[in-house]
Amino acid sequence: MKKLIIFMYFFGFGLLSEDFCVVPNILDNNKQILNCNDKQLLFGYIKFKSKQNNLKFILNKELKEYVPYSYKSEILTFIRNNCYKKSLKIKTITNFNSKLEEYFNEIIIECRYKL
Repeated sequence: MKKLIIFMYFFGFGLLSEDFCVVPNILDNNKQILNCNDKQLLFGYIKFKSKQNNLKFILNKELKEYVPYSYKSEILTFIRNNCYKKSLKIKTITNFNSKLEEYFNEIIIECRYKL
């Protein structure tokens, strides 16, 4: 038990205190990014509804990532202005709402912030 307490004291606080920046909607004005520090973890989100379950993706050779075609220019602008390309990850989550017969899509951009 004492070893666990000592371990949590020295290592636990560092694991829990990871600070990051969040941009809830990258399509809006991104004034809140100004509060981020260089190389701080940054998350940007796009949320939208659609009737189609399959989004079209295009491979961007510059980023070496698949980017959703419908928001290609907005995503690329956000990444070029705010991200280090080495740390970039783009994730797409699609959920179906059977009551509304719609798909809820969320695009998550994760990277390290660059000044």
